[in-house]
Amino acid sequence: MSPERCGSLSPALFSIDFTQIPLEPFEALPAELRTEEFFRANELVNAYVDARSRDVAALVGPQATVAPERAPVWSWILERAAAARLDPGVPSQALREAALTESPELRAALDLIDAAAEGYPAFLRGERSGSSILFDPASPGLWEDYFSNENPVYGAGNLLAAHAAASALGGRRARALEVGAGCGSAAESLWLRLGDAIVAYRLTDISPGFLRKARERLDSLRARGAAGALEPAYQLLDLNRPPSTWRIAPGSFDLVYAVNVLHAVRDLLETLRGLRDVLSGGGVLVLGECVRPARGRPVHPEFVFQLLDELRDAVLDPACRPNPGFLDEASWRASLERAGFSSVRFVPDFAEAVKAYPAHSLAAIVAWRD
Repeated sequence: MSPERCGSLSPALFSIDFTQIPLEPFEALPAELRTEEFFRANELVNAYVDARSRDVAALVGPQATVAPERAPVWSWILERAAAARLDPGVPSQALREAALTESPELRAALDLIDAAAEGYPAFLRGERSGSSILFDPASPGLWEDYFSNENPVYGAGNLLAAHAAASALGGRRARALEVGAGCGSAAESLWLRLGDAIVAYRLTDISPGFLRKARERLDSLRARGAAGALEPAYQLLDLNRPPSTWRIAPGSFDLVYAVNVLHAVRDLLETLRGLRDVLSGGGVLVLGECVRPARGRPVHPEFVFQLLDELRDAVLDPACRPNPGFLDEASWRASLERAGFSSVRFVPDFAEAVKAYPAHSLAAIVAWRD
């Protein structure tokens, strides 16, 4: 990154000279993501997670009393703090201010990281649950702001997944099911991309509050004439319940769509098999996921999401699910293939993307039902 682009941020914060990243591995990305800003947002959030991990480690202290079941989370924080490339003399608040001066649209991501950091001491002692920290009624807009297409580290996943879905459908009209719809930003990206190619759309989520937000977002989209005559359906759905309880007819959808969802389910293979069953023959599953660049190498969203019990309470398998939380490429492939999907591909080619940019962690995963 050139000094002019760095502004008040030291070039040492960035792990790579962006002008040296080869473009070829990223040609499959939408044009909006083939930019320096795309890589830079990821770098800034990575640096801020390093800084806040260091803060938590210092605040809790080396002689911390940590609840036994939360010891793996404490180990993650200590490892992240120890590996930080940041000058220890730079306080996290100064980094936050400099990052927001350079990229104001990162505020939602940094706010969520701060909420996690401030709750960690009580969480590690076993005094608070992760849910009470991340879903604090005192911060009602935290998740709506984070799950937004205006947030570059979240909206990029929505954009990439919509791009991959459009490519996979190849102009075919489709009945679409979205699982884990959240506040509706992924649906918004998909609708704007596919338009009239969607002939039916069902949004599902475990949270009534999130579904209400999704309805408001999509009603606004429809009011602007951006969704044609499509009238979506809404349904509460808990992916951790047996697929036989989902109330979705087998073979009733041509596209199943999930952005930043399936890494958090308890039994990934059971959920994937259930999603395969609701697809028609030749139907496609499209996932937008944060993917570990290598097995055993965590990614920055884990700083926030490992607070949640459901992310840590996963059915593990040495080939398909070696760790709770976010998966690496090989684990995703093994899981999808064992669940009965075929022709699994990553957009962009994930191995090549990581060779070009070692901190790359964003992918759309596309798999078909024969």
